[in-house]
Amino acid sequence: MMLEEITSALRSADPPSADALRAGVDKADQLAPIIFGLVDKLCEGVFLLPEENALLGYGLVVLGASKHPGLYACVLKLTRLEHGELEPVFPLHIADSLTRLLLSVWDRDVDALFAAIENDELISEVRWAWFDVLARSVFDGVIPRERALQFLARLEREGAFEDGDSVWWSWEEVVIKLGAVELEPALRRVWAKIVFGEHTPEEHEESLAELHRAASNLADPAPFDEDEICAIDDPAEALAWIGRRKKAMEAWRAENDESDDDPAQSVRLADHEMDWLSGFLASRQALDTAMPFETLDGFLTALVIGPEMVMPSTYLPEIWGTEDGSGPVWDSMEQLQYFMDLLAKHWNAIAARRSADAPHRPQIDHFGDGPQGKGWAEGFVAGMNLCAEAWDPLIENKDEGDVALQILALAMEDNTLLPDDTRAAIVEQLPNIVRMIAAYWRNPPAAPVRKSPLRSSKIGRNEPCPCGSGKKYKKCCGASSPPTIH
Repeated sequence: MMLEEITSALRSADPPSADALRAGVDKADQLAPIIFGLVDKLCEGVFLLPEENALLGYGLVVLGASKHPGLYACVLKLTRLEHGELEPVFPLHIADSLTRLLLSVWDRDVDALFAAIENDELISEVRWAWFDVLARSVFDGVIPRERALQFLARLEREGAFEDGDSVWWSWEEVVIKLGAVELEPALRRVWAKIVFGEHTPEEHEESLAELHRAASNLADPAPFDEDEICAIDDPAEALAWIGRRKKAMEAWRAENDESDDDPAQSVRLADHEMDWLSGFLASRQALDTAMPFETLDGFLTALVIGPEMVMPSTYLPEIWGTEDGSGPVWDSMEQLQYFMDLLAKHWNAIAARRSADAPHRPQIDHFGDGPQGKGWAEGFVAGMNLCAEAWDPLIENKDEGDVALQILALAMEDNTLLPDDTRAAIVEQLPNIVRMIAAYWRNPPAAPVRKSPLRSSKIGRNEPCPCGSGKKYKKCCGASSPPTIH
């Protein structure tokens, strides 16, 4: 296969064919600069497009199978990134993927390995990967067993991690896989930490049984093979689990088929699109001032169901939150267009529910640090403020005004004024509240304003530039080829 055919196959979100993966190994030297370039972009803060993430994730596995000499330095760069930057490249399997990559190209610097495990600036999944490298390297005889056990004992003795740090789970796994019965007293002390608070005595007994089973046959590779803690030799084998997971998910969906009466079913964001949009807004590329996805959802909801049409040139600067209205520095025209297309899809999904008098379920982050629903409500209020006078009839209406006031209450700066149980009740009712507000503006006391859907077509040359500069697109981001994106 030609290099172009290989990279095209690797860009797919589905696992590439075994032939394409193995052909990539044969052309590893030609593929490597492409993959290393994507690593550099990611490390510089660019939020990669889905096809770039696929190419990078699969390409790393191919280079791991080839044991490419330049790969280790690139993998080390990746280990320094944040969870939100690594998750799109290794969805749901950051630790497992990094483990196999590191085992394929690790330079056997044991001191550096120990330092990485103790480096609290690395995310937990990365440190878990290094723990797995430690365990497998001891089993393979690369690291002396006595040295590794002394290191593990010191971590427990000195309390190297916070008591609530999930890295202790990985410490436990290494002790068990190595059959380190010498560390059983330390293991029992570790189980007293907060992070093991939900573990049952039965689970601990099972773990002890595994520990002694491993100790009875230290040459048995089963504990490592079962979890695929090994180097990559065949890229098709290393990625086979993705196909298995896909089939399992399809079977689960078929078994748990639920009717979907959402009128926006055909236009709403797919899960992976929502993940990308949410991730981009939280990325380094989008700036710290950009709306989180929860806030964006509230913002767009107010614009879509509200009394007046608001143009992109007005609302896009609000999304970015900068004083001059400037947006991110786009990596490419494709990235800009993809963002605008996803924004359009979410707008049109809300509009479809509005038109059908169906509820829109707000995208609330129930695991955030702030008061529940506050971010969403702040976005909704920001949308209202773009045409505040037009919202006055609803706010001042003695019969309907209280509906909107509940959203305003969620957005209050002084959180002590709204009891937690009241806040939770309002959040629970938000789909109905949004539905009632939309119904009011479909037939307000005054003549209704016709609302047009946001277009997801290509950006017109004479339209306001979506970067928020206020210039026409042809005189701003569309002025050069290849374009200079602001």
